[in-house]
Amino acid sequence: MASIQRIVSPLTKEISYRAQVRVKGRPTQSATFANRLKAQKWATSIEAAIDEGRDFPHMRSRRTAFADVAKRYRETVTADWPEPAKSARERHLKWWEDRFAGLTLAEITADRIVEARDALAAEKFTRGKPHKNRKTGEVTAPAEYTRSPATCNKYLIVLARVLNLAVKEWRLMDRNPAADISKKKEPRGRVRFLSDAEREALLNACAASDWKGLHTLVMLAISTGARRGELINLKWSDVDLKTARATVQDTKNGDSRVLPLVGRAFDALRELKLQNSARNEYVFPQASGFPGPYVHFDGYWRDALTTAKLEDFRFHDLRHTTASYLASQGASLLEIADTLGHRTLNMVKRYAHLAQSHKVRAIEKMAKERGL
Repeated sequence: MASIQRIVSPLTKEISYRAQVRVKGRPTQSATFANRLKAQKWATSIEAAIDEGRDFPHMRSRRTAFADVAKRYRETVTADWPEPAKSARERHLKWWEDRFAGLTLAEITADRIVEARDALAAEKFTRGKPHKNRKTGEVTAPAEYTRSPATCNKYLIVLARVLNLAVKEWRLMDRNPAADISKKKEPRGRVRFLSDAEREALLNACAASDWKGLHTLVMLAISTGARRGELINLKWSDVDLKTARATVQDTKNGDSRVLPLVGRAFDALRELKLQNSARNEYVFPQASGFPGPYVHFDGYWRDALTTAKLEDFRFHDLRHTTASYLASQGASLLEIADTLGHRTLNMVKRYAHLAQSHKVRAIEKMAKERGL
C-alpha cells in the first residue's frame, strides 16, 4: 500500500524520498522528505490514519485556492507592515502565486514544492535596462542573475509561513507540506569593501559625475552604513544640519534609525542643501525634475565604477565597507550591528576576523599591565 521512491534532482543533484500511499477508491497521498526514515514514518502514520478512518485531509483544502490563501495573508498579516518589508514579502508571495496559479491547497504537495524550489534557483532574470556609457557611447545589455541560496531560502520561508497559518489558524489543511523541505546551503556572506586607494578613486569619479548628488550619496553610504533605499528616500525634513543628524523613517526591519553626519559627508550634504534651489523635499530628487526620489541612478553609478576601475563592486558593498572599517578600528560586533541597524549579531559575524588584530593588542596590553 505504501511505497518509497528515491529522487535525485536533475538540477542540484540533491537526494530526496517521495512516499506514496495508494488505497483503492481513495486519492493517492504523497509527500517528499529529506531522508528515507522520515518518509517511512509519514507513510506509516497515513496508513494508520486510513485504518482508523481519519485519513482524509480537511475538505476545505480541496476547495480553497492558493491564491485565496495568499490574499488572506496579505489582508491579515502584511497589511500594516512598513513599506520596505511589505514590498519584499509581496515579491516572494507573488512568485509563489504565479507558480501555483490555479492550484488548490490540496494540490500543493511536497514534491511540487521541491520542483518549484529547484526552478526558483535555476531561474535567470535581469535588473535594469540596457546601459549606455555617457562618455564612450557603448551600450551594454543588463547582466543576467540567478538567485542565491540565501534568497531561495527566503522564498521558501515565506511559503512555509503562509501554509503554516493555513494549518494552525485557518484550519484549511491537516499538515504543512513545506515543513520537511530542506533549505539551500548558504555560503558565508560576501565581504567586499573598498581599500583606501579604491575609496579615493571612487569618490573622485563620483565628484566628476554629471549627477552632482552621486558624490554626496556615496559619501553618506560609506560614513553611515545606511542602505541604498534608506538614503535615496531621505527628505530634507529628516535632516537636521544643526545637530548633524539624519533620521531614517522606513528601514528594512521597520524601526527608525538616526544617522550621524560627520566629516566630509556632512560638508557634502550641507553643500547639497545650499544648491537645492528648487527646494525639493527629497535630498536626492530625480535629475529630470519629476517628483519623487532619484531611485534609478544606476547609469551614473556604473560610469563612476568604470572611471574608478573598480571590478566586482556593488552599491551595497559600501555598507560592507562601513562595517569593515569599523571592525578594523576596534568597534565591537554590537556597535557594528547598531550602526547598520541589525537586530541580532548574526549578520555582522562576517566582520569578526577584521577585528582580530585589535583584540590581540587589547589582550597584550591587559597582560602587560597585570603582569601576566
